[in-house]
Amino acid sequence: MNWGRESRSICLLILTGLWRAMQAVPIKANVSLFYFNALNNTTESDRCECGLYGVHSPVAYAKGFVVAPNSTNHQACTWNTEFPTTASPWIALIARGNCTFTEKINRAAEHGAEAVVIYNYAKRGNNTVSMAHPGTGSTVAIMISYLKGKEILHRIENGYQVTMVIEVGKKHGSWMNNYSIFFVSVSFFIVTAATVGYFIFYSARRLRLARAQNRRQRRLKADAKKAIGRLQLRTLKQGDKETGPDADNCAVCIEVYKPNDVVRILTCNHLFHKNCIDPWLLEHRTCPMCKCDILKALGIEVDIEDTAESFQTSVSNEASNIPSLNEEDNHSETASSGYASVQGTDEPVPEGPAPSENDNLQLVNNTSQSPPVGELPHLDNPGFEADEVQDRGVKC
Repeated sequence: MNWGRESRSICLLILTGLWRAMQAVPIKANVSLFYFNALNNTTESDRCECGLYGVHSPVAYAKGFVVAPNSTNHQACTWNTEFPTTASPWIALIARGNCTFTEKINRAAEHGAEAVVIYNYAKRGNNTVSMAHPGTGSTVAIMISYLKGKEILHRIENGYQVTMVIEVGKKHGSWMNNYSIFFVSVSFFIVTAATVGYFIFYSARRLRLARAQNRRQRRLKADAKKAIGRLQLRTLKQGDKETGPDADNCAVCIEVYKPNDVVRILTCNHLFHKNCIDPWLLEHRTCPMCKCDILKALGIEVDIEDTAESFQTSVSNEASNIPSLNEEDNHSETASSGYASVQGTDEPVPEGPAPSENDNLQLVNNTSQSPPVGELPHLDNPGFEADEVQDRGVKC
């Protein structure tokens, strides 16, 4: 599973939800009230930004006489609810509770209401909420506070003729209502959980790969130590060809060989200072000049853990270190040419120093079966397993 892609998808969905929540910000409504007293022919007026348009309501202007339903609780939830008025246009004033906002609004619209005003519960005091009332069509619906609704209802019951004008107020009210806070909190928790989960998964995977790589490196170093112990050591003496003026330098430290220097001879017959080549072989396990793998040349098999992680790690780590077949051939040719140029083609191959009693029998065979004059030393192709051991008794 691609945890990075899953996390991005989750974040995108959350951001989309936040954007939609911000787009659904409640819009306030300006409410203008005119109380006409027919007894003394006087009119009182009041204006406040105390309404809140419903979520599914058209944000539009509305005007009419205010009419309350004839039910006792003024909730307009029963099928036989009536609105006693003959005036037109008129606005229904309904109490919240006992049925849905959609039922109240549709029932008033069926009786010809221009708009519907619903006042809140008594326990909410002077507060309003954003109503959700799908399926109410083009009927304007707003909510006002309980205190304001009861004030209007009291005037109507006392014989006042109340006219209401609803106008669009501020486009963006306070959007940090309870629903928004809940949605933001849940979104933050989901994003945080997804991020922490991805971080834990990624860290555990990196740790697992690092441990597998460390185990493999330790095994390779142990095999390299074993292989180094099987390579020949030699102490140079005065008069050896390696200490002559035309001799090559050590390819690792770029210093000339001197008498009494201890050198190590690799399976490819390249030699280096012991103190220079041993640390190199522990890390690289190949000849610095011809890239000959000492583990393969000595027949030491490396145990590679049969897991997907180890295989992936070994491939990625060694892909940059393993040359192609052509590159190996080029290296071999270059090394062979250099080796031949040092010895020369018009003079016999000098024999090495007489082996001591502790020398390996392999060294005796190598010295006694040196290649003829003018022939390049044989270097087997490591890509073919059918190559036989040639004159020197070793192969790379």
